[in-house]
Amino acid sequence: MMLLCALFAAPCFSANDKVPEFGFDASRTDDEWIVTASGYLQATEEWNISAEIDSTGYLELGTGYGIMLGQFYTEAFVSYGRADLFDVYDAGVFTGTALGDDWMIYANSSHEWRKSAVGKVFPALENTTREWKNTLETTYTPIDLISLGYAYNYDKKLTEGGHRTNHEVRITFKPKWVEPYVKYTFGEHRVSPGSTKVSEENSVELGINFNF
Repeated sequence: MMLLCALFAAPCFSANDKVPEFGFDASRTDDEWIVTASGYLQATEEWNISAEIDSTGYLELGTGYGIMLGQFYTEAFVSYGRADLFDVYDAGVFTGTALGDDWMIYANSSHEWRKSAVGKVFPALENTTREWKNTLETTYTPIDLISLGYAYNYDKKLTEGGHRTNHEVRITFKPKWVEPYVKYTFGEHRVSPGSTKVSEENSVELGINFNF
């Protein structure tokens, strides 16, 4: 969620142009709409920073450090998110590479902690849940103006036991300066990063990214 430069929130493979990117999206699950605004900046060749806030009041700040290892862009990242009743901490590693001119593949693995904010005031209500989150992704760009993507997500519930999986398909249109997209998610998934709600209902997300 915190890395916003390319499809499925994957970071840029090149940091020569230190230009900000901004995005807006609206997602619908179980008749509930959530609107999110996000920003991303490649501050140096290695460091990037990101931020997002949604209509539930959830705020997330993150940073990553990435380098090229052979043909693979590899990045270590951390983020902190704040909702009304809990804090979210995430630390992980992302890697990706191009397969020719049209295909790219990505992999992402992170450890997430969700800690009750109420427990800071009332220790008896302290509650922390942990998840090991993993994603495999691929994108295909048949022409310059359109990109197609698929992602498989596997989240291991370390505290509760068990796991959940879901799939994402996405189409992005890429004219100059703006990139509107549609993303469809099916399978068990969290409604939003700042929500405790997990749904098995399919969801649709409509969004647009601005590149300056």
